[in-house]
Amino acid sequence: MRAVGGSAARSSAGEMARFRLQVGAGMLASIFSAVCIVLLNKSLFVSHHFNFPVTLTGWHMCFTAATLWSACKLGVFDFKKMPLGANIAFSLLDSVTMGFQNLSLGNNSVSFYQMCKLLVAPCTVVVQRMFFGEKLPSPAVSMALVLLLGGIGAATVSDVQLNPLGAFFGVASTTCVCFVTVLTNTLQKTHELTSFQMLLNVAPVEGIMLLVIGPVWDYWVVGATAYRDYQWSVPAARTVLGTCALAVGVNGATFFLLGKTSPVSYQVMGHLKTVLVLGGGFLLFDTDASLNNIVGVGMAFMGCLIYAFVKDREMRRALQQQEDRVAVGDGVK
Repeated sequence: MRAVGGSAARSSAGEMARFRLQVGAGMLASIFSAVCIVLLNKSLFVSHHFNFPVTLTGWHMCFTAATLWSACKLGVFDFKKMPLGANIAFSLLDSVTMGFQNLSLGNNSVSFYQMCKLLVAPCTVVVQRMFFGEKLPSPAVSMALVLLLGGIGAATVSDVQLNPLGAFFGVASTTCVCFVTVLTNTLQKTHELTSFQMLLNVAPVEGIMLLVIGPVWDYWVVGATAYRDYQWSVPAARTVLGTCALAVGVNGATFFLLGKTSPVSYQVMGHLKTVLVLGGGFLLFDTDASLNNIVGVGMAFMGCLIYAFVKDREMRRALQQQEDRVAVGDGVK
């Protein structure tokens, strides 16, 4: 029995180490690709005057689908079909979510938009509890979330301005993001899909939807379309191709992390990126920082550390309980 118990312990320790390595690699890929795509998108919008974000997102999804299809054909992973109804429903919700996010950003102050992003994590907890029967976070996890979100709020939110239309788009955006985040995790588990298998199913559907919606949406917002009105140049085309390549990393890392962790943990990782960007700006680039900014970043970073520590402890405890059940079962035999 000791040999079996020791083997189980070594197996659990190995699984824990592998999980940490995978999540760490996913986080690094997510941070690198997200920061790079933001910089390239900014260059595309500002330097090349490309003002068609929904059409661009459609190209991103199509490029992601083509890349994953090629990887699948090369044997990197096996294709597994997702039920068509679930695929279309999820893709439609995700496409609508992108639209609401653009409308929220365009109709709200930066502070209110940031506040809506902060509400995603607690709203995700509510959605998981009400619609998916998940347990509420432990008091320690809740404390870490309050510290993290309070710090981000202190560092980024000021002078919140409200208007009825903007508030509606903000609430709609927050609600949709919560459901998309939870469903990305739930559908992978329900249909036993890997992150890349699910992404290969939904990316072409979303790409087609956005290719249809994009020109209409962009014409409504800016009075022009990328296909008819934009004056293309070689540097602009190279930049678009670069954002498409980076989008593969962003989408892949997002689905991977949501499948490996949980919706709330994924939101915490997103806020960690915000903390690192803000802190890096203060330390490396002499960005003007008020006392609220500095204290807020410190609080948020401490919240991230506490959250990671508590979740790691809970996972180790769950693995230990699993080992104990296995040992008891072997003893009964």
